[in-house]
Amino acid sequence: MNRRIASATDRSPLPALRAAIAAHHTAHGLPTTPDPVVVTTGATQAVTLIAQLHLGRGSTAIVESPGSPGCLDVLRAAGSQLVGVELDSDGIRIDRLATALAEHRPALLYVMPTYHNPTGTLMSAGRRRRVAELAAEHGVPLLEDSARAAALAPGQAPPPIAAHHAGGTVLTVGSLAKAVWGGLRIGWIRAPRDAVARLARLKALSDLGSPHLDQALAARLLPELPALAPERDRIRRERLATVTRLLAERLPDWRWREPQGGSVLWIRLPPGTDARIYAQVALRHGAEVVPGATMDPTGAHDDYIRLPCSFAPDISAELVSRLATAWAALPRSGGR
Repeated sequence: MNRRIASATDRSPLPALRAAIAAHHTAHGLPTTPDPVVVTTGATQAVTLIAQLHLGRGSTAIVESPGSPGCLDVLRAAGSQLVGVELDSDGIRIDRLATALAEHRPALLYVMPTYHNPTGTLMSAGRRRRVAELAAEHGVPLLEDSARAAALAPGQAPPPIAAHHAGGTVLTVGSLAKAVWGGLRIGWIRAPRDAVARLARLKALSDLGSPHLDQALAARLLPELPALAPERDRIRRERLATVTRLLAERLPDWRWREPQGGSVLWIRLPPGTDARIYAQVALRHGAEVVPGATMDPTGAHDDYIRLPCSFAPDISAELVSRLATAWAALPRSGGR
């Protein structure tokens, strides 16, 4: 009998979870089988594995500007130089992206099409198609970070970039941390078949595999998420309205564009403000914000901050109160 016997250290991917991930992508417009799915310990590990596969010392990666600070750090840690491309209301700008691809011949293109961090932008279907076409035309592997998409119901966002068959290499990253709970560190990569074995080996070398209990929980939860999407969206909108009302009352000089989704506000401080200094002052008053300089390699967003907007109303009220107190103290700190 050749039945495989699992040891106490066996942490291989659960077939039920890979099947659930494949069904999730299929329902969202990207037909998928379990075979091209690599389970990871969160989205950050997924990005790290892809960076190890495609980047190295002296390489170049094209990223959105601004972008997610943690993921930008991962790409830098792989030895890559980052080239930022600005966004508009539909996502990364195609004209600037085409120029950057031609000039820099990058080893990787990294984008976050669904509820971009930190702007909350939802990349349009047409823009996703053009990004796929440009990456294929230039022979650049494309990493689409869809960590915020698992919480959505089918049809709530356009199909992933990988659904546009342009002939290129597209690696789609997903996660349950934003959809369920930050402590559920289960993510995945949907990759071309020729990359799956290499990514799986890098994953095994990293941590031998993700915990089975977490995988089993994820396999049960993932099919249930679409039914929860309307209520989650209602709560998100209510909490966003609370934060923006409080900010308008206490900090009327701050400016922002309402995000299409996600859990953060991308706020521009009044002209002449160094957001890095303000972030330090705010921290001394018990409130943590992320300055724009950590999210933009071009330096074009040094007067921006990223602010969470998903807290319960009482926490949001306390947060805005502390931010306002810190703002009043800022002139004495030389921040403006």
